[in-house]
Amino acid sequence: MNEVTKPDSETLVIRRRLKAPQALAFAAWTTPEHIARWMEPEPGMKIPSAFVDLRVGGKFRIQMLNPEGEYFTAAGIYEEVEVPSRLVYTWDWEVDGSGLEFGELEGSPSLITIDFIACGDETEFVLTHTRFATTESRDNHARGWGRAVDTLADYLAAAALAAV
Repeated sequence: MNEVTKPDSETLVIRRRLKAPQALAFAAWTTPEHIARWMEPEPGMKIPSAFVDLRVGGKFRIQMLNPEGEYFTAAGIYEEVEVPSRLVYTWDWEVDGSGLEFGELEGSPSLITIDFIACGDETEFVLTHTRFATTESRDNHARGWGRAVDTLADYLAAAALAAV
């Protein structure tokens, strides 16, 4: 179960114990093939494409498509990469995310910090998302991230069981 806190109007924190080792949890979050299998911030959402250049200064792009045919494409730049324990990166939305290449960003990037803390065969996952322009944006992201972390947890539990 996710533990969600909102310490202020610009910050969201989600904690979850994942039933997977740290290296697998980190890989699931940062590998396009994994991302396409678990990322589902809304029911029925699919990931037509994902790109990750996992290095400081590298970019990522995750294209999400809802059942109504509307694209939501997030992109950003990695500011800190400590494999397999920590990520810090910007998060912004493309104005028109329907293409396959990086597009124009809205220009109001927020910041995500994720800690993957090894706990034996499990991982304590802590996502801190800051710099929201509005409380409404924070709350919308809380719903989307909450569902995405739930689907990540389910995916990792199944992957860890399959590895046994």
